[in-house]
Amino acid sequence: MKKFILAICLAMAALTMVSPALATELWDPHLRGVNGGLAAGALPPPGFYFINDSYFAPNYTVYDSNGSRTALGVKLFAYVDVPILLWVPTDCKFLGATYGVAIAQPFDYTNLRIDTGRVNGADTWIGGAQWGTFNTILVPAILSWKLPSDFYVKGAFQVGFNDAMSSPGNSYSGGPYADSGNGTWMFTPNLGISWLHAGWNISADFFFSWQTENGDTHYQSGEQFAADYTVTYTWNKWTFGLVAAQENQVAKDEFRGVKLNGSKAEAYTMGPIIGYNFGPCMIDLSYQFPLDVSSDVGGEFFNFRIVVPLGNPFSGK
Repeated sequence: MKKFILAICLAMAALTMVSPALATELWDPHLRGVNGGLAAGALPPPGFYFINDSYFAPNYTVYDSNGSRTALGVKLFAYVDVPILLWVPTDCKFLGATYGVAIAQPFDYTNLRIDTGRVNGADTWIGGAQWGTFNTILVPAILSWKLPSDFYVKGAFQVGFNDAMSSPGNSYSGGPYADSGNGTWMFTPNLGISWLHAGWNISADFFFSWQTENGDTHYQSGEQFAADYTVTYTWNKWTFGLVAAQENQVAKDEFRGVKLNGSKAEAYTMGPIIGYNFGPCMIDLSYQFPLDVSSDVGGEFFNFRIVVPLGNPFSGK
């Protein structure tokens, strides 16, 4: 998730504002840490696969450019569900690489609360909660090469469509609420590297994203680098290990052509992961806590993943 400190400040000053996204984009193009635990450089055997990530951020708050929690009383609960359909065609090679294609349609629930101060000895809060759909993510090309010594390298390109929608039945409560997606197009090349040997999965998944200007708000988010890291060991049907993530914005945001100081987000997280292979499907649960966050919203988060092979109807077998 991206910072929306400017939005919160504006909302505090003008309670009639409909959404924090009137000032800035809330969501990162890549959901922080969501690919932790995967073999970043490899594709599975040919066939269709359903992957679902259930991502919980129960108590996000705002960090300033110095990495400190701001004086603003802000609580953000976010649940993001990311269903993905992956297809790896049979005998489809390109430049010696295995080819795949994927599509995801995330949806999310957000509950934003802002403390407006103490009245009669008690804190008063404004905000709202809602369900909605995030930008559709299409990955038209995934190429994975198997290298010597059990190394794998993957290249991919993702497109996020400008089609995010907030639920018309959201529980708007008279204050600002968090939008369900970004009002932009998002473009993300991706590089994954894995060493898969004797039960070990040591992987790094790198993303570089840029977004178009939000035509409604005239807000331009800066380019962003993100990475997810995995070190796991599989013993029989169990998998144990550590995952980590980082986010580094490399360019300042702009509002109506003016570059904004203190707008370059950074975040670093890490934590444990455990998984189990049931045979037809696999599950894993990871938890990450913040190591350092600045100019962003941040906090601990959980991700529960299930991977279900759907078969290969085009194999001819």
